[in-house]
Amino acid sequence: MIRPRSDVEIAGIGCAGAVVAAALQAAVDLVEPGVTTGGLDEAVAAVISASGAEPVFRGAGGRTPFPAASCVSVNQQALHGIPGDRTLANGDLVTIDTGCRLKGWCADAAVSVGVGSLSPESERLLAGGRRALEVALEVMGRQAERINWSDVVDRVHAEATRMGLRLIEGPAGHGIGRVLHEDPVAGWSRPVIPDFGVVPGLVLAVEPVVTSGNGRLGLSEDGWTLSTVDSHPAVHFERTVAVTEAGVKVLTGW
Repeated sequence: MIRPRSDVEIAGIGCAGAVVAAALQAAVDLVEPGVTTGGLDEAVAAVISASGAEPVFRGAGGRTPFPAASCVSVNQQALHGIPGDRTLANGDLVTIDTGCRLKGWCADAAVSVGVGSLSPESERLLAGGRRALEVALEVMGRQAERINWSDVVDRVHAEATRMGLRLIEGPAGHGIGRVLHEDPVAGWSRPVIPDFGVVPGLVLAVEPVVTSGNGRLGLSEDGWTLSTVDSHPAVHFERTVAVTEAGVKVLTGW
């Protein structure tokens, strides 16, 4: 069931969102050749801890709980990379994804950045991933129209195709509030079933994942990391946002 949030509830999610944004920024500031993915996770965890928040990624999952405060995915790793001893190299693309709970409210966000000097293709992919999220929020903000999530999905797919890229259909955004994953599921597969209205009070983690390849993903032996089957790189941009009468308010902005 989709539950619209009040202004007070949205403000609470926004406080958690500010912590998530600060944690991501701390990690991004460290990105350079020679840094380990585990070092990026340590920066994220330090900010979350210092803010009095809980890292909701750590311990998530079933038989194999996720072991870190953030997912750090490199190159063809599209989602849920486990941070550790891997060292970043010049030309890599790295995605940092984290979430927290603060005073009972959750927020979630991700950002992809380049390491050192990038190839033109990598620069194009990063720009395309940023544009995919930008278009999603633009469509969601059209409160003068009656917008459904399927309208957002169609428009983002069209924009990715126009840029010569592919929006990966498997990963999905989600409602967020008292827990990390709530209704609705904001997926990118077509047709959208079930569809839902993008109405004031809706709070979503919106997270397109874009690749230069065919978009098929495989699960690694660690039980978490999703990588592209064709080894093409992927980028992932995510924000927690609230839909208001005036448009879309980003709750994890920086």
